[in-house]
Amino acid sequence: MAGTNRLTPRPFRHGFTMIVGALVLLSSALLNIKHAPVFADVRIGAAGPYRFLVDTGAQTSLIGSKLAATLRINPEFHVNVVTQSGSHLAPAVRARTLAIGDRALPETELVFYDVGEARRLDRGVRGVLGLNALAALDFTLSPASGHLDLTADRPEGEVVPLYLIEGRIGLRARMGNETLTLILDSGSSHVVFFRTPLVMAKTKALIATFGTLDGARQSVPTTWTEDMFFDRLRVPMLPAAIVERKAAHADGLLPASVFRKIHVDRGRGEIVLVPRLPG
Repeated sequence: MAGTNRLTPRPFRHGFTMIVGALVLLSSALLNIKHAPVFADVRIGAAGPYRFLVDTGAQTSLIGSKLAATLRINPEFHVNVVTQSGSHLAPAVRARTLAIGDRALPETELVFYDVGEARRLDRGVRGVLGLNALAALDFTLSPASGHLDLTADRPEGEVVPLYLIEGRIGLRARMGNETLTLILDSGSSHVVFFRTPLVMAKTKALIATFGTLDGARQSVPTTWTEDMFFDRLRVPMLPAAIVERKAAHADGLLPASVFRKIHVDRGRGEIVLVPRLPG
């Protein structure tokens, strides 16, 4: 991974989602639900393992700037990072020696970034593992235990089609008479809609504060969903935030914690959803 210090500017590729894909509740009585983040212990070459937050809502991955310096990882190019706080160039590298346990990860773009906000979830976090690190891999998310598994057997559950939205995993849900396309986001603490679904238009909303991994803060309306159906699987009413994004290619973000387990089967183009246990 040690680069040649080749600093080649690269164009913006909708990369802002790697930072603002994860929305974490900061305050609201309505949305008083415990966050259930998922983590992975990642080896970088012979070093580590290091604790990374798994964020399937992010298109790329981050390594803490301090860890990159400690490991003497030299940047190979720059990417234009756009967040709610603004935009700037950040150094990045193509990592070819990442592994989780005995499983090697594909070549992964790692952006050098301050992960201080992610460390609020766990002081041991040294980076963020985005979906690019899991490209072409089958994997299982278990939010209840906060675990990512690359070797788990396919579980029993509701099988739904796998959709890709700008490189991220999408799920289609029915709410009322409307079909919503939601990005599976293990980094978000709550359901987030980029527009108000029709069936929720008359639902009374309160104001809550959400934060993003780049430290931005935003006050947004918060309310309750109607029942969502993923084929035959019913997900009862959940708290949700409305974060308007008029140009979004999806209708919102769906936190992995809505389910007990989620298994992504890329070979079959399917996702297995295991519902949460009652109570």
